[in-house]
Amino acid sequence: MALFYLLLLIFLVFGAVGAVIYFFTDMTQKVKYTILVTLIIGWSLIAIYSYYQNKKRLYIDKIYYEYNQGKELLCEDPFGEKVKVSKKYFNFVSGTLVFVGKEDTKYDGLIVPLEKCKVIDEKG
Repeated sequence: MALFYLLLLIFLVFGAVGAVIYFFTDMTQKVKYTILVTLIIGWSLIAIYSYYQNKKRLYIDKIYYEYNQGKELLCEDPFGEKVKVSKKYFNFVSGTLVFVGKEDTKYDGLIVPLEKCKVIDEKG
């Protein structure tokens, strides 16, 4: 819902700027339309970026939720190897969104980015 309000606000700001330029300047029609098209393209790019950032945030929230529920995650470490991440062997670092291997385990000090993880399907 916040995404909708953000897009609405951006649309209103671009609309107000566009109306001021269109009605209160002595520019040619060609320049006015160029500015209008530029504003529409800019708004569209912001909307697309916001959509994908929101999608990424929801995915990260899902992975974090599954980790907190004690489920095992299949992740890829920075060296490209598959690692099973669980609360038993890894701690979650919220500032950088990574899992860090706990001391005195075989994963001691290993850093695994949260975005490189997925939930292991328990059915198969």
